[in-house]
Amino acid sequence: MDRIINIIKIFAEWFVEWFIFITAGVLIICAVNFSLFNIGDLPKNTLLHILLSALLTAAVTTVFFMVEPLRKNSLRLWFVLHFGSLTVTMVVCGVWFGWIDFDLPGIFHMAISVAVVYAFAITVYYILDKHRAEQMNQRLREKYKDDEER
Repeated sequence: MDRIINIIKIFAEWFVEWFIFITAGVLIICAVNFSLFNIGDLPKNTLLHILLSALLTAAVTTVFFMVEPLRKNSLRLWFVLHFGSLTVTMVVCGVWFGWIDFDLPGIFHMAISVAVVYAFAITVYYILDKHRAEQMNQRLREKYKDDEER
């Protein structure tokens, strides 16, 4: 039972983290698209659509990160499957919300948008994860230094 609670806790923590990263990335993409392509004013329900699409992609991402590849050589396949899952999710959302047409240019545009958000979110995640690891290592060095001095 403790294992299940721990898994749920980890899922919730990672889900919130990914939701924030992805929402920020999607907002940036929307701002760029609306500015560059002179789409006009942002429709009122678009913010709700952004949150819903970020919720869905954060769930997909959290599941993928909880089921990491077993072998190093399967990492590329893992990334391809993850990116593909996110792209399919966002194409469905894009068509559903009227962001894109279900044609080759629309799908391509969404795939590029997903790639940009993917790069943004992974980069932020990497930087924060690296910082956390450095903090943990520093604390461990301090702890072992204190233990040696005793």
